[in-house]
Amino acid sequence: MPAGGKDQIAAGQPVYQIPGDIKVGDLLERARAAFYGDPNVIGVGIGHRRVGGETRPDQIALVVYVKEKLATERLDKEEHAVVVPREFEGIGTDVVAPFGPHAPVEALGFTESHQDSDDMSYVDWARLHEQWVAGQGGAEMPFHGIIRDFGDVGVIQDDGTLVQTINGQPVVDFVRAYKLFRLSHPDIYDFVTFFTDTASGMPPQGGASWYRFVHNDIQGIGFPANFDQRATFGSNVLQGIMFLNQGHFPIWRYVMLQEQGHRWGCFAPYRDTATGPDKTDHLLGGWGHWAAELDDDRSPMDYDIYDWAATNGQFQRVPLSSDQREYCALDLYLMGALGPDEVGDIYRLSNITNVSGNTYTATKNLLRLENFVWANGARAPSAATSPKQFKNGFVLLTRDFDRAHDLADQIDQLRRRFEADFRQATQRLLAADTTLGPLRRELTPREVADLTDGGVTTLHRHQVGPSDLALAGTQFTGTLQPGETQRWFTFNWSPTWVIKWSVRPTTAGGKVTWSEEIERGGNDTFTYWLAITNTGPGATGFEARYARLR
Repeated sequence: MPAGGKDQIAAGQPVYQIPGDIKVGDLLERARAAFYGDPNVIGVGIGHRRVGGETRPDQIALVVYVKEKLATERLDKEEHAVVVPREFEGIGTDVVAPFGPHAPVEALGFTESHQDSDDMSYVDWARLHEQWVAGQGGAEMPFHGIIRDFGDVGVIQDDGTLVQTINGQPVVDFVRAYKLFRLSHPDIYDFVTFFTDTASGMPPQGGASWYRFVHNDIQGIGFPANFDQRATFGSNVLQGIMFLNQGHFPIWRYVMLQEQGHRWGCFAPYRDTATGPDKTDHLLGGWGHWAAELDDDRSPMDYDIYDWAATNGQFQRVPLSSDQREYCALDLYLMGALGPDEVGDIYRLSNITNVSGNTYTATKNLLRLENFVWANGARAPSAATSPKQFKNGFVLLTRDFDRAHDLADQIDQLRRRFEADFRQATQRLLAADTTLGPLRRELTPREVADLTDGGVTTLHRHQVGPSDLALAGTQFTGTLQPGETQRWFTFNWSPTWVIKWSVRPTTAGGKVTWSEEIERGGNDTFTYWLAITNTGPGATGFEARYARLR
């Protein structure tokens, strides 16, 4: 019967396993085509089947996400309603309503919440935004909130148009949030990572952290190479969006590396032979994460929090901390950092049996990269031509701009930590630039030497680094109406620097004046508060520039 039909389902038990002749990414594309005629459907995915709220770890289903589960008699009255069949293309189905009275309202434990994380990543945020805009008459709502940068963290104060309601639960419109961020930032960001200020009343968004694809044109990683929702976001560059839950800050490295890593993994099946069926027993829930059976070293792309260590013919499960996480060779190949001849042997364990404590016996099943190439094709572009640096903008969504300072400060510190974590976890093969503004490039030692007479100043023989050369710049810009006064602040300034501010009109005929206050933070850095007033006869733009004396 047609996938969208309302006829009675024939008797028989569905098979809750991924057929070996089906590519999961292609299956999801066909499922979207089959079920998206129903506006109640908001996404499709692959994951463990749920029965009565309980997960069946041995059953993998095609999951159809809906705004609300509807009784059959109500479906019959809905004009575009689609009854989801018990089986679709040889795999059993499951219907999940991720928003509603039973949805998480606070942060969940990261390793325990992977199903909630999967739910949020499978929700089609572009589809939801399009539906919300259509319900507003087809035009974006005007925005009357605040959009401002706190250093290198973008902050958006909701004016009531950023949060919608599904099944009684508040839901952030992340596409609108991205578009608002872009009002003051160019289209240069590969990724944007969102945070919600829950203390101000913004929703925790599923209690999980997650990554959502916007665009993929990479071949050979197991994800459809023709996936593209950039038009809805209004971008020619964006690859994906992330959401990081505040409750996961204590294990920041693990969580952030995993969500960033989802741009490339873990979607690739393997084959035992060149013409054999695809296998997914190394993937948790069939797609998206490495399973516990895969010996992925210290990869952040799993949820089992252990590393397998072979000892005297047995295996020890060695606990891993967040700070020990680093991408494995297979991860780095999928990310475009390593070539196929640099990956080495990969092992999947089977017949795992506990001996005592964290000691196990198991059968080692050797996999090589060719097993993955047989199933997915070679990665294109190859490591030789893949990008090695990525731009990631960090954005905080709040309902109280004046009280968002501390959280923005915390995010700014985590942002800088992620740059170091990502660099280290990729063996210094890849880099993330999380600053706001053009893609940053550090000066080479030769460039520093050329600019500073060998790299050493004549004053106290101070060894010069790249940061010493950034002596002046524009910290922020804005617009004021005649007679209007607004306060801005910028934080995390070193107490060893002497900062001089100059606020200057950028509109012809404009006039401004400003006053300055300095606050010493708990982390022993300075925050500068600037109250800026338009004293001219008309609206004027302005720029706040600084000179750093040392």
